[in-house]
Amino acid sequence: MQTAMKTTALAIILLFSIVGQAQQVSFGFKMGAQRANVQVPDILSGSEYLPDFKSITTTNFGIVSEIALHPNFAIQPELSYVTKGFKVHENFDLKLFDVPLPVGLTAVSQFRYLEMPILAKAKVGKFYFLAGPTFGYAMKGNLETRARLVLEYDLFDTKINLDKVGYDRWEVGGMVGGGFAFPAFNGGQIFLDARYSHGFTQPYDIPLVHEKVQHKSFGLNVGFMLPLGRKGDGYPRA
Repeated sequence: MQTAMKTTALAIILLFSIVGQAQQVSFGFKMGAQRANVQVPDILSGSEYLPDFKSITTTNFGIVSEIALHPNFAIQPELSYVTKGFKVHENFDLKLFDVPLPVGLTAVSQFRYLEMPILAKAKVGKFYFLAGPTFGYAMKGNLETRARLVLEYDLFDTKINLDKVGYDRWEVGGMVGGGFAFPAFNGGQIFLDARYSHGFTQPYDIPLVHEKVQHKSFGLNVGFMLPLGRKGDGYPRA
């Protein structure tokens, strides 16, 4: 946890130093959806005691900025509210986040993060590519249980006490992606992109085998950015 906090603080300091070199700064917003799951250690693949983790569809939304350093290169910091998680459906009794789950139930775990990606952005015409670190903090979590007779229906929704179950709230990860942007009103731009993200830190233990997992997701985003000003003559927009 301490390492993740220090890394996040250093990233914020570096970001402020980059802003001073900007030729143009744009701000806007984005929203999207992603398929979220967890990555388990390779050594556990095929273990009969390993829960069968499945992906869930989650959402994200937030603010985005672009700090232009060159006509074809920029730094893109963002601040997003992101939902991560997974679901399991087991044929044996399982205790997940201190919640006992009887045989045959489906459990959906969701964690709400405040996440700050700091992405390098390379532009080629209207297309662009993104890559960089992400820094997140888990604000809350919940566990939904569902049963299926003819149709699937919710049984109960339990708030997860993240500190009590030993969940590491701070997360450092990485993100890569690509997309395209096109002009919009008032000199702004609309953008569409696809991204893959993967956590480097391991926030919690897998029940029974006591090995940690990492969050991962693949998603699509849409957003809008508007330039706020230039220094000097500035650079043309891509």
